[in-house]
Amino acid sequence: MEEEQSEFRHWDELLPDVLGLIFSYLSLKELLEVIPCVCKSWSKAVMGPLCWQYIDLFQWSIRWQPHQLDRMLRMLVARSGGSLRSLHVAGLQNESNFSFITENAGSLQVLRLPRSEISGPIVEETTQRLSTITFLDLSHCPKIGAKAIEAIGKHCKFLVTLCRNMHFLDSAGKVEPEDEANAIAATMPRLKHLELRCHFISTECVLNILSGCPHLEHLDIKGCLEVELDHQFLKDEFPKLKNLLELRLRNVGGPYIGYHEFIDWIYGFSYLRMWVECWLNGEIKLPLSVIECAIPCPSFILQYLLSM
Repeated sequence: MEEEQSEFRHWDELLPDVLGLIFSYLSLKELLEVIPCVCKSWSKAVMGPLCWQYIDLFQWSIRWQPHQLDRMLRMLVARSGGSLRSLHVAGLQNESNFSFITENAGSLQVLRLPRSEISGPIVEETTQRLSTITFLDLSHCPKIGAKAIEAIGKHCKFLVTLCRNMHFLDSAGKVEPEDEANAIAATMPRLKHLELRCHFISTECVLNILSGCPHLEHLDIKGCLEVELDHQFLKDEFPKLKNLLELRLRNVGGPYIGYHEFIDWIYGFSYLRMWVECWLNGEIKLPLSVIECAIPCPSFILQYLLSM
C-alpha cells in the first residue's frame, strides 16, 4: 500500500511548466481570479508564459472601458514572454498597443482585432514583425487602407486566412473602393479563406482576387452589391473554390436594388447603423417583426442585415 501511494504526487509538487500546460485549458476568469488564490506554486505557475500562449479578450472587450482593456492586454501579452500564438481582442483604441503586440509577436500565428481604431500608417510601420501570422482579422477597422493591406501581403508570407469585413457606410466613404481588393490579389497568393463583406467592388476585381489567390477555397462577398458571378463559370475556372458566399439584395417579386439605391436607403435612417452594429455584436436578438416596427426599412433589407 505504501509503495502504491508513493507513486502519486501532490499538485503543489508538479513542475511549474507542467502546471502551466494544464492551466492553459482553463478560462481567462479562472486563470486570473481562481488559480492564483489556491497556493503559492499555482500562483507562480499562472504567472509563467505557458498559460498565456492563447489569449482571448473578446468578451472582456465588450464589457470593459478602453483604459481597463489596455492594461489587461499589456499585462497578459507581457506574461506570454514572447510565446504568444493567438490573440483575440476587439475595439483597440490605442495604436501604441498595436505596436506592443507586434513587438511580442515572434510566435504569433492568429491575430484578431475587429472594430479597432488602428490606422494604416501604424500597420505599415510595424507589420514586418508579423511574419509568422497565418490568420488575420481586421474586420470593421475603417482607418486601415489599401497601403496597409499591401504591406501585410508583402510581409506576412504565410497568411492563409484574412477577414476584412466592413460596414456599408465605412466602405461607401472610401475614395478608391477597389484598392484593398487589388492589393489582396497582388500580394496574398497563399490565401485559402477570404472574407470581404460589404465592399463596393466590381466583378472584375473579384476575378482578379481569384486569379491572384489560386489556393482560395472560401470567399465571402456578402453585400458586395456590384458583383455578378456565374457559378458554373467559377466551378470550371476555379475548381479549388469550394465555398462562395454571395448574397444579393432582391425584394421578393421585385427588382434588384443596386449600389446607389441602397446607399440612399442607408443615409435616410441616421440611427440604422447603431442597430446594425448591435446585431453584428449579438447585443440585440429580436424577432424580425419587432425590428420592422422599430426601423422604417423594407423587410428584405432587414433580413439581409440580420443574416450578416
